Amino acid sequence: MPSRSPKPISVAEQRKRRSRVARLAKDFGFTGQVEYRHVYSQSGGAQYGRASEESKDLLTVYAEGFERDANPDDFSLAAIVAHERGHQLLARHPRIAKQVGSRISLASEEILASLLGAMLCPVGEDRDALIAKATVEVVNHGAAIQTATRRLRELWNLMETLL
Repeated sequence: MPSRSPKPISVAEQRKRRSRVARLAKDFGFTGQVEYRHVYSQSGGAQYGRASEESKDLLTVYAEGFERDANPDDFSLAAIVAHERGHQLLARHPRIAKQVGSRISLASEEILASLLGAMLCPVGEDRDALIAKATVEVVNHGAAIQTATRRLRELWNLMETLL
């Protein structure tokens, strides 16, 4: 895991990171403010913050997101941002929010955010990684792998109809 603080980067590198984060957020349809913070957050690399209105929602990407992206065995920055967009869809998409509301646990929210993020990603490693993340979450909550796979397939189909 990272040390107490990230290694310093140049102003040009900070701008480059901000630009990349903004581009990814736009590509995944994020609405609101997007920022990059060159700090460690212990959040996994990014965080969605719901504001009073969608245009003021906040996506913050932290130094860990870029460190994870640099590790081929970890989540890419695109997968991390897609997952956070999944949180925004759970909160803001009219049909999904109506179905989900505040009736789900934090664990269920993480599972659905990963699944929605996977749906936003093109077929490939990022999609597979987010589906695997959702599967592990379901298994960690007591389901057998076959049951988890079936439940996630059902949720995928439901989310497709709601999107």
